[in-house]
Amino acid sequence: MARARVYLVPVDFSRGSEVALQHAARLARENRGKLLLIHVIAETLIYPTEGAFFDYFAMAEKDAREKMKRLTRRMRLKPREYRTLFFSGGDTARVIANQARRSRAAMIVMGSHGRTGLQRLMIGSVAERTIRYADRPVLIVKK
Repeated sequence: MARARVYLVPVDFSRGSEVALQHAARLARENRGKLLLIHVIAETLIYPTEGAFFDYFAMAEKDAREKMKRLTRRMRLKPREYRTLFFSGGDTARVIANQARRSRAAMIVMGSHGRTGLQRLMIGSVAERTIRYADRPVLIVKK
């Protein structure tokens, strides 16, 4: 029996990633595939200032898990249609590309924030860097 196609969808809980998830869910249903939803928690949340007495990562991960639960419910995804993974720190684009390779994803389907000009220059584009790092197709879904 052939292995189901995996569509990796980075989720940052923005409108753009929600639109990308809708598109990926349609692709997965049409091709009898599965969704792999990943969320990368920013490194700035993991390394708090010295002397902090609580675990920022644990708090951020708990929040992300709750948001992911609400998102999958809102999208009406069935548990057998998807699985979720949470990562911490590092270059978000590299984490996405590496996980796509490890999970043998057929494609990465991600949203675009549509930043332009100075904002894009200063922040950079996770989507653009993912395309550079990925060794498989990347579909950018504009909102």
